[in-house]
Amino acid sequence: MNEFVLFFFIPLAWFVTAFMIEAGSVVMIPVCRYENYREKMLIVLGSLWAIIATSLVYLVVSLDTIFAPVMFVTGAVLYAPLMVLIIMLAFHHFSIGVAEGSSTLGKHSMERTFLVLALPFALIVAFLGNTLFTSVFSGYGFCVHNLLTLDITPNYTQMIFNAFNWVFFIGVVMYVVYFTVVFYGIKERLLVGALGLTLANILFLVSTYEWLPVVFNSAVNNAGFWIYIIILYAYLYIATTRNVPFRQAWIFLLTFIGAMMFGVFTQGRILEDIVPAGTVGPLPGVPASLLLTNAATLTAGAIVLGMAGLLVLGGITAVSYKVLYKVATERVEAKKATVK
Repeated sequence: MNEFVLFFFIPLAWFVTAFMIEAGSVVMIPVCRYENYREKMLIVLGSLWAIIATSLVYLVVSLDTIFAPVMFVTGAVLYAPLMVLIIMLAFHHFSIGVAEGSSTLGKHSMERTFLVLALPFALIVAFLGNTLFTSVFSGYGFCVHNLLTLDITPNYTQMIFNAFNWVFFIGVVMYVVYFTVVFYGIKERLLVGALGLTLANILFLVSTYEWLPVVFNSAVNNAGFWIYIIILYAYLYIATTRNVPFRQAWIFLLTFIGAMMFGVFTQGRILEDIVPAGTVGPLPGVPASLLLTNAATLTAGAIVLGMAGLLVLGGITAVSYKVLYKVATERVEAKKATVK
């Protein structure tokens, strides 16, 4: 896989992991003991806005820099679902913003109402993001009339209503359940977390076996993949039975690594289901390296993107953690100590 393709997978994995924390926090509100985790959830939700928005913008800039020759094609094919995703994300953040404002004013019933209202928007954003992801790699929804001239049109019905998209999405939802149980250390939901992780693994393997065999074969034949799965189960038990230092950071890192592993396992191929093996190489699909910007521009762009990633994504994440999360957490703990 061409190393420049990592400029797509790294910001994508960062965005997915950050959004998973936010979506998981909202999803768990109706099913966990809300009052026990209310303050933690609000602090987490309040600290993620900048990370999610910045990583999404950085992802778009990366795509435009690394895959400039084909951005007009992907823009034409994916324009509608991407615009709906952005609008739904705006409504999602609006609901969370109102909930935070209600919390500040002491209106806890309104706070919970708007957090629950944010739930369907979170699910729609996650589903549309999943649809974009699965369609690009499988080819569902891309009607290729002439691959050489990039004559490609969309079929949104096929893009959304295909089995791969739905099976993979349910797997993502199951992983979010596991992720949230571990992130908050919800002891009374250990079995729920274990069930969520098991179902997620089954659905991911089944969907890739059926529709992305390149990914499936890369995963099951890699010892690192199975070690990673064992670590996820072990960490679920440890995080819900013991007080683990930096528990949230560890599960964030593990999820980010998992997303990166999936990217590497694709071997840099897209449109796998509609471009048979032998068309542009021994494996099915189109090598992303064929779609890259010209070499000189790509090298210069990669340097700028690398520096921007460290300064912008790294900086925003560090500030959000230090100012919005850690300080707020310390304030809550100090308040509890004073009350006692």
